[in-house]
Parts: sequence; C-alpha cells; structure tokens
Amino acid sequence: MITKFGKRFLTNYLAGNSNFSQKDLAFGISSATPNVNGDDTKLGFEVYRIAANLSSVDITQTGVDGGGNPIYSYSVVYRTTLPQSFSGVISEIGLYPGTRASINNFDSKLLSTFDDPFLWQDSNGAHPSLQANTVDASGNYTFLSKLGENMIGITADQSSTKEYKSIQAALDISGYSINDSLSIAYKKADANLSNIVVKFYSSDNDYYSITFSAASGTGDKIGSLTLNNLFDNPTGTPDPTSITRIGVSVTATSGGSTTVYFDALRVNDEDTFDPVYGLISRSVYTTGNELIKPSGRPVDVEYKLTLGF
Repeated sequence: MITKFGKRFLTNYLAGNSNFSQKDLAFGISSATPNVNGDDTKLGFEVYRIAANLSSVDITQTGVDGGGNPIYSYSVVYRTTLPQSFSGVISEIGLYPGTRASINNFDSKLLSTFDDPFLWQDSNGAHPSLQANTVDASGNYTFLSKLGENMIGITADQSSTKEYKSIQAALDISGYSINDSLSIAYKKADANLSNIVVKFYSSDNDYYSITFSAASGTGDKIGSLTLNNLFDNPTGTPDPTSITRIGVSVTATSGGSTTVYFDALRVNDEDTFDPVYGLISRSVYTTGNELIKPSGRPVDVEYKLTLGF
C-alpha cells in the first residue's frame, strides 16, 4: 500500500524536487490492516529500522489484454539485511526516505524492550518472572515474544495491583506534546486483567501516569494513547526533563489473578511535520506467515513496491 504521503513524495521525486538516494526499511510487530485510503502515517508498532543497501527493478508480464498484447507490472525492489543481533516476529514493513529536512530531538523511539527481568524490581527488591523463547534439538524456534528473546511477566492477585520499576539513565520527555502518543505491546494470558498503568517517575513521590484499559480476548495486544492522558495525570510535581524510572503495574479484576507478559514500550512523535519525510509505503504479512527472525544469523529482506502504471 502506497500512502498519501508516498504518492506526493514519489511524484515530487519524479519531478526532481525530492532526494530519494537513501531509503530506510522499518520493521514492526503490529498486524493492523493498512488503511485502504493510504492514511497510514507510521507503522502500527515499529521496533527496528535499517537502511536499504540495494535497489533493483522488477518488470513482470502478468497476462495479455483483449488484443493479445502483453500486460506488465512494474515494481521496485529494496533490499536490506537484518543483523544477527536482532530477533523478533515481524508482521509489518514500511518504506521511508533515508534523509530528513529537519532534526528532531524528540523523535519516536523505543523506551523499553522488557527483555531483562533484573532491570525491574518491586517495592521489596524482587524481580519479575522471565518468559523466554525456546529452541528444540532440531533448531525449531518457539517465539513467545514479538521482540527479542525474552519477556518479563507480571502477576497480580485477584482485585490487587502489582508494580515493577526500572532504574535507567535520565529520560527527557519535556519535548513531547499532548498530541504525541505512547504505545505498549504485551501478551494477555487470561481474562482477568483490568488495566495496565505506566508511570514516569522523577522521584518516588513525583510521577506521571497513563492507564491502558485491558483489550478484549487474550494473546498479543497493542495499546496506544495520546500523551494528554499522561501529562494530565501528575502525582506530586514530576520533572519531565529528568525521568529516572519507568513503572509498569498490572491490576486484576475480582474474577481472579492475572498475568501479563510485556514486549515493548514506545513513544511516537505524531505532530512533527516534515514535508520531505514520512511513511511512503506499508505492507503487512498475513496471519501465520510473519517473518520469524531468531538471533544468531543475519536475514536478507526484499521489499517490493508495485507501481500503478
């Protein structure tokens, strides 16, 4: 799917008004269907981005018309290599320009991948459980996480809340606006989850909090909320320029205890306008056919952009 921005960008490129010598391929874990009107402005949940290192042309005859004349499809193929250090279950890929017209210090970025339980602790100093991917003797991988090799698991008893906090280098969120958003990817293990709360602490008593209501059903979920839900909920007087810890809490319903496994936390810059930068194209794998990328070996990826002429 070529986005509305992509159509404008490619038209400007053909007119010589845009630079497209560098291209980036972005990889994500959302399976949300691309908007048929081309209104997508970003991946559903981006987790990795890398430059395309090769471009080629694919012109293929797809049939003949009523007069027996050949009909062709015209495509551009972009290639890159996912490094051996990256692992995940990729369900979406996007094409971006490799250059921008402006520099943004408060860009979209991953805040946590929840892959190390020892970076998180509760009020008693205990760490959350570890949910790790497995590989059998034949080398077949079972991916429980969408990103990385591990997930942390948080269990809350019936009608109670359990929180773990991560100690990190100071994070400055002051440059994000109420129109930007926060997204969290998690695996819901049961039907007893009431909500998930993410907190940004500048001290023990000063923090912002944002509440994600439980998605229906079980399995892999992605929740997204605009940051007005965060900045409008301060406790004490938090300093947005010096966030020193991120807290994640799980609350169970009265129906029983609940367990949630966490994949990734991401902040999305939604309101920065760059006339020559944006999502050109987005493609989503069909369910069950996702790109499974274990760590330990590189994988070449080719992205075909079919042009409508």
